[in-house]
Amino acid sequence: MKNILIITAHPSSHNVTKGIAEIYREEKEKQGAKVEILDLYRSKQLPFLSFEDANSPKEEGLKPYQQMIADTDEIVFAYPFWWGTMPAILKNWIDSVLTRGFAFEYNEKGRPVGLLQGKSVRIFSTCGAPRWLYLLNGIDRANRKIWKQTIVEFCGMKFEGYHLYGGIDTSGKSIDKVFGDVRKIAKG
Repeated sequence: MKNILIITAHPSSHNVTKGIAEIYREEKEKQGAKVEILDLYRSKQLPFLSFEDANSPKEEGLKPYQQMIADTDEIVFAYPFWWGTMPAILKNWIDSVLTRGFAFEYNEKGRPVGLLQGKSVRIFSTCGAPRWLYLLNGIDRANRKIWKQTIVEFCGMKFEGYHLYGGIDTSGKSIDKVFGDVRKIAKG
């Protein structure tokens, strides 16, 4: 049985990223996967990582999160695209949990070695501005590259995709299309 961890990062309890997570969970459970959703705004927030603790974190609260990652085959991130990047709570979670000695190490030549082989990662992100704006200004490509090279592959995981959905509004005009796409991706 495949284990999937979906991590959401949106402060509202009624949001599109939560809908994305629920649809992905529903489709994967139909396929026999065990799926857990971790809502970073509803879980214990980790303190900001200090420089002194970066290579040997002392925060006991991160151990359960590292165990979740150790036990999963696929990690899915669903979050709103704010100020050109992920929300601060998600960035802090990544900084705090994907630590040296757990997610990566440096070899004798000083090169990074990912320690989370055998896991895959997929990203779903939503924004109010039209997606073409982020394609035109290069932000879409830059964020895809950051996720792929400096987070996912750096930690030894397989990058499955970065999906940025633009033009999201609360009237629901574009949401059905997004949810349909997520359902199609989850079905494989």
